Amino acid sequence: MRRLLAASLLAFTASLAGAPAAHAQGASVWFLAEGANNSLFTEEIQIANPSASTLDVTVTLLPAPDAIAPTTTKTFTLGRTSRKTVILATDFQLNGSSSARVSAVLTGTATPADIVVERSMYFPDASKPGAHNASGMTQLASSWTLAEGATTLFDTFVLVANPNATVTRVRATYLTALGAEYTSELDAPANGRVTFWPSAEHPALQAAEFSTFIESLTAGNDVAAERSMYFDGFRSGHDALGVAAPSTTWYFAEGFTGGSAQTAFETFLLLANTSQSAATVTVDYLLDSGQVVSRDYPVPARSRFTVWVDQEGRVFDTRLADAAFGIRVTATTPIVAERAMYWGTPSAIDPKTPTFPWVEGHDTAGVTAPAAKWGFAEGQQGNFGTTNTRFDSFFLLANPNAAPIGVRATFMREDGLGAVREYCVAANARANIWTADVSPLTNQRFATFLETVASATCASNGGEAFVAERAVYIGTGFAAGHVNVGTPWTGAIVTPATAPDYEPPPPPPPPSFSLTSVSPNAGRLGGGQSITLSGSGFVAGARVYFINPAWTSDRNDNTVLPDVDQATNVSVGNGGTTITARTPARSFYTGYQTAGPVTVRVVNPDNSTVDLVNGYTFRFNILAFGDDFVYGSTDGGGLAGRAFPLGLQQQLSGLAQFGAHVSVTNGGAFGECAGGGGSCPGTTGAGRFPGAADGVASQEAYDAVVLLEGINDMRYGAGSGSARNALRTILINARDRGIVPIVTRLATPTSLLSSGSLTELNNQIWALTEEALGTEIYRQSLEGISMGGAYPTQGGYDAIASQVLSKVTREFPLRPCDGRSDKPGRGCPLNP
Repeated sequence: MRRLLAASLLAFTASLAGAPAAHAQGASVWFLAEGANNSLFTEEIQIANPSASTLDVTVTLLPAPDAIAPTTTKTFTLGRTSRKTVILATDFQLNGSSSARVSAVLTGTATPADIVVERSMYFPDASKPGAHNASGMTQLASSWTLAEGATTLFDTFVLVANPNATVTRVRATYLTALGAEYTSELDAPANGRVTFWPSAEHPALQAAEFSTFIESLTAGNDVAAERSMYFDGFRSGHDALGVAAPSTTWYFAEGFTGGSAQTAFETFLLLANTSQSAATVTVDYLLDSGQVVSRDYPVPARSRFTVWVDQEGRVFDTRLADAAFGIRVTATTPIVAERAMYWGTPSAIDPKTPTFPWVEGHDTAGVTAPAAKWGFAEGQQGNFGTTNTRFDSFFLLANPNAAPIGVRATFMREDGLGAVREYCVAANARANIWTADVSPLTNQRFATFLETVASATCASNGGEAFVAERAVYIGTGFAAGHVNVGTPWTGAIVTPATAPDYEPPPPPPPPSFSLTSVSPNAGRLGGGQSITLSGSGFVAGARVYFINPAWTSDRNDNTVLPDVDQATNVSVGNGGTTITARTPARSFYTGYQTAGPVTVRVVNPDNSTVDLVNGYTFRFNILAFGDDFVYGSTDGGGLAGRAFPLGLQQQLSGLAQFGAHVSVTNGGAFGECAGGGGSCPGTTGAGRFPGAADGVASQEAYDAVVLLEGINDMRYGAGSGSARNALRTILINARDRGIVPIVTRLATPTSLLSSGSLTELNNQIWALTEEALGTEIYRQSLEGISMGGAYPTQGGYDAIASQVLSKVTREFPLRPCDGRSDKPGRGCPLNP
């Protein structure tokens, strides 16, 4: 941000000068024409006291007729060398639009006391994506001129404060860029405020550029006027004070037509000629290089003229493209000049020009006289509010003299403490004060007073006149911001008691490091399942391990595939109270290690650890799926006392690798075909498998499916091709669920099929296992099975269980690759 701001701070020449005519000393009473606090706007009034005395400050609201203001007057104590922030929502419960009068006296007396007053508004609501700010006015006038105004992309409003005891008739005259005039008249209530809305008053102003001339038509009743403009649905906008007296000369400290890769700026110059005579206006663009680009513009009588400086860089003088500059305006007839700047995302066509809608903008009238002292009531540095919004304040110092100057900055916090810093500003140059460099201002609201002083370091005598502005940027990426010229100051500036340097609060104690649960607390041995760990003190970058002393020491020796004891996809969330992860995926090549409970361990990046003993259980779950031969049918219409799935489970549970943490589910169905067709009855295996695979809790998710099906497809005339297609569908569904398939075929004659039909089916099944289906398919030929005729005997079912057991133990080994090297490719043998 600092580099970007420095790029936009512009070269000054000796002719640059001070504040609009609306600013004047005699600063005990101030008027704010704009102001609103409601669901759209949040308003604050800032009041600065640079004296050694305590003051009583009275804020009196001048509300619009429809505003709700339970309290309209309130007095606040303002300590010496301090700043006060009045928040309209809490201090006045204001709901609506209201101008304000702010006055100060020495505490306990009626003696006026000088102060500095500003007002800031944020919108929409309190999230602060948009903001504007303006100083108060210390004098009223019978007429005001506002050079800027537009409705094509904007909503423009003119706000008039009537601090008089009687109703004031106010006329607004709108002078368009085409030379047309439109007028409106409204009554401003006594001690109240009225709002002009040009586009609602005149259809011709619904898409126009114009200046506004405000007049009080009630003799003796002077008023105050401001103009606010909003764009992008009130997400962004700016505000400017009216000018009481046109001038033939105007100066601006800032102008920028460049930017960075993230943010681009564009600058507009708005010229209002309220007189009856045409004006020739000479604009000198004072480049940082010291060069001057000049151009004359004709401004007809009673009209408004717009200069788009970015376009001047394209069509008039390329030196104005991607340039930082000051502006000097000289007119043959008194006029009013404003400068508006907008910024946003660089456009694809011209990266130095922002796209619309802009992110934000600001606007100000020109200045006419430098001063030796300047005062600012607003200033914020650091993070504020429930949203911890970032504020950065910058003070822009322009030295129009031929010699360097020394500037003392006196910062006054809300607690009455402060800081003093001194800066040198070279001749005909500028300096930038970023208050982030002033440690006592960190996370503080403050007022600032600037004055030239004698300085041996700067080789200056003191008392020189200069110009000062303040910019405040809000949020990341210049999300909001506002600019204001300072108030010329003639009174004393008292040095506040020194505030200590900012001491960051000590870091909070680390949260207790605990692991209380894992959900779900069990899952398949093959892993790859989502789990959530709950506890506290988890830190981004934490690792999750599953610890079982029984696992072999070579469990992670395979350098090709991931470790089998470390979770993957680990993500810390919810303020360090949860971890989401996936259990380690295992295969033949990594080894499966043992089923059963394990200790879950979390290791933070600092290598601190926390364990949850028996926090997770790995289970070995098998689905035996198929037809009558899985279901356990026997000749004579009965069922085997121990179908092969039960026999397989009993044998697996006797192995140390699986023990009690194994289950084999009987997913057989009597009379079922793998696919449809022929005279196949009922459901099909292909249609039934997804529900069987998914219809279990995650703790029971299957590691493997033993598939024995297809005989009924041949028996009922569907054919071997239909059976193969259906079995392929089942295999693809198993693959997509991470289930390892073991395909079996009955190589023992059955009276259900002829020898030829059985051979045809078995050939199709084996051919299927050779297809490239994106998963490794294990196969087992069931041979020498004792048959009762159509179906196996009990001994036959036990033999099936034993033969499948040999395949399961081979393909789900304890150690990586089961210590063998007969499967080349993905990591076998060990450490290839």
